[in-house]
Amino acid sequence: MKRIANLYLDELQPSREWLTLTRFLKTSAVLLVVFLLMWVVINYINAQQQRESEQVRAQLAAAQAQLQQRQAQLDNALNDPELNDALREVEQTLALRNKLLEQMYSHTQRNQQSYSQLLTDLAAADQNSVWLQRILVVDNALSIEGRTLKPQGLPDWLASFSRYPSLQDRPFGVFELVEDEQQGLRFVVGHLNNAGSNQNTPEARR
Repeated sequence: MKRIANLYLDELQPSREWLTLTRFLKTSAVLLVVFLLMWVVINYINAQQQRESEQVRAQLAAAQAQLQQRQAQLDNALNDPELNDALREVEQTLALRNKLLEQMYSHTQRNQQSYSQLLTDLAAADQNSVWLQRILVVDNALSIEGRTLKPQGLPDWLASFSRYPSLQDRPFGVFELVEDEQQGLRFVVGHLNNAGSNQNTPEARR
């Protein structure tokens, strides 16, 4: 009679050691190589970063030194008496020019408003028998040149100026009267203080 024995049972398998001396040495060697590589890489990165940091510090130091040099030059320049005198002169010149510009602008604005009101009042005082050919304002002195077909109406026309703001305070007088058979009487009237200058004009000499 035959009997069969099962040799694949666990208790019948031969025992094997997993961690042998050779395997331990190989594993240790691999780990040592890995650690060495990591150490080399880390040291290289640290050295690279250190070199970059030193370069940055050197650049900052150079920039700081240059800034200090520029500051010293600026301080020396600001302490230069001739430069300070020139700067003060330029500032005074600019202040004077700005003041003059403001005065000119204000004067121009007033003149524009005054001239606009003057034209408005002259238009309001218009008469059919009088037509104006020239209006001259010099230093607020007014001169008017025109023609009329009725010379006897000039006094009334001048008297009507007293009803208008820009004309009422001006003492007008007749400076020139020239008769023209074809175009009537040519006249020049204006502010009395301007009489002398108007009498020296080419129109007054003809």
